[in-house]
Amino acid sequence: MQTRLFSLPKRYRAPCLCLAAGLALYLFATLRHPAQNSLETAARLPRNSYGGADSRYDLIVDGLGDGETELCLPVQARRYTDAEFKAAADRCMEKLPLVVLNGNTSLAEIRGRLDFPAFFPEEGLSASYLSSDPALLDSYGNVNNAALTGPAELTLTVTLRDTPAREGLRFLLPLTILPPAADPAAQRTKDFLAYLQAEDSRQATAPELSLPREYQGHALRYREKKHREARLFLLLGAVAALLFLLKERQDRADAAALRQRQLLLDYPELVSKLLVLLGAGMNARNALLSIAADYSAEQQKKAAPRAAYEELKRALLLLRAGESESRMYRAFGRACGLRQYMKLASLLEQNQRTGVAALRTILAAEMTLAWEERKNLARRLGEEAGTRLLLPLFLMLLVVMIVMVVPAFFSFS
Repeated sequence: MQTRLFSLPKRYRAPCLCLAAGLALYLFATLRHPAQNSLETAARLPRNSYGGADSRYDLIVDGLGDGETELCLPVQARRYTDAEFKAAADRCMEKLPLVVLNGNTSLAEIRGRLDFPAFFPEEGLSASYLSSDPALLDSYGNVNNAALTGPAELTLTVTLRDTPAREGLRFLLPLTILPPAADPAAQRTKDFLAYLQAEDSRQATAPELSLPREYQGHALRYREKKHREARLFLLLGAVAALLFLLKERQDRADAAALRQRQLLLDYPELVSKLLVLLGAGMNARNALLSIAADYSAEQQKKAAPRAAYEELKRALLLLRAGESESRMYRAFGRACGLRQYMKLASLLEQNQRTGVAALRTILAAEMTLAWEERKNLARRLGEEAGTRLLLPLFLMLLVVMIVMVVPAFFSFS
């Protein structure tokens, strides 16, 4: 099937892929949501488990009146009895002391953030938390113990519910918050900074602050930290220069591609004009001079420049400079740089030197071939433009499919 798909023309591939995607989604939805059972076999509707969302069933009821009646019936999730709810809450509280630690040693040695689960999926119970000291421990488990100098005891109230309508069960957890663990290096730096500030206050009347050469038995040396913001400007300048170089390179590549495209598009027209003038009795040299003169007249009317005619004008300047006609033809072919122009220059050069029998017949065949190549080029450019439009088209199609499919999936669940 993959071989057959890629053997299709390009314009049929995207529609076929869309149809295949729609078929796959249809099969998935059909398997996920099988056909409705009859009333005799669908007398019982399954509920979602404890703590789950309410279900919704689209029913067709026969017998309420004339014909069939369609109903949308919401079915609540399964509920605990009071005894079952108490047992489920006790199981949650057995697990909670280990779940909330989040790397702390125990509930009696808390130095960092606690992890408060909002839902217990196995029991289907939701939990809320309230601390007796919200400034020290908030309801999200964040511990603000930076200002503590000793242990602080508090109580965490945990409320468990299976539904918003039921009054929750409350449990109390005693906690002990300790100050942050001291880092010896950080504490040493803090003490040394306090010592320097004390020295600054003591030497406030001196013109300079004398830094100590020794602290707690360690010899000290100092150097002022250099700001490195200036290096950022150098880096930004280098990056900007690199981007400009890359942009200039890309611009040159784009200009070369545009010039080559113009040369290919102008070639059939140039050969056609040359063939008409040769048929009117002109020789090749005068025919090219006439074509260049007509192009110059168009340029005076602010027409857009064309690469082929610009190269022809430059080549004809060699004649005015005293160069031979053969050299002018070779220069024209090399300047254009394309196989078609080199072939044309070779024909004209050979005709100028030795004469070519049936030159007009050869040019007529060349013109026919050139027009076919131009049609192929135009068709290829159109396909490239269509390919560039595929990305926004697929993005819009994706948005439409999401808008249509997501509500369907929610309705299945």
